Amino acid sequence: MILNKEPIACPRPRVTRSGRVYYPVRYQNWIKDMRERLQDLHVPEGALFVDLVFVIKRPRRLRKGDRQYHDRRPDVDNMVKSVLDVLPIDDDARVVKITASKYYAAYGEDPKIELSIRSAEIKKSLD
Repeated sequence: MILNKEPIACPRPRVTRSGRVYYPVRYQNWIKDMRERLQDLHVPEGALFVDLVFVIKRPRRLRKGDRQYHDRRPDVDNMVKSVLDVLPIDDDARVVKITASKYYAAYGEDPKIELSIRSAEIKKSLD
């Protein structure tokens, strides 16, 4: 599944003087939009494998070319966390394997998230 939405990393929660914990508004809006997009996503039962490719806006300094690894902030683990937070699954503990990578977009390519969710269950043959 391809999500045509700019990837975002999960930020650290903020705390007010009164002790209320919250996330920045930009992240809250991103979460809300992504949950709406993924509400009809079919997720298999049981253990899951999740594959993620984050395609980040290409900076002008790179000019033309193909995708290149993105080796700067945001960290890939925080980007994975933001996607796991919006998946329509009851418990993140069901995810047993995650593969993730992040790239600068190829010239002319828009930012996006490529998401694949598969069952980790081994199907037994009928004998």
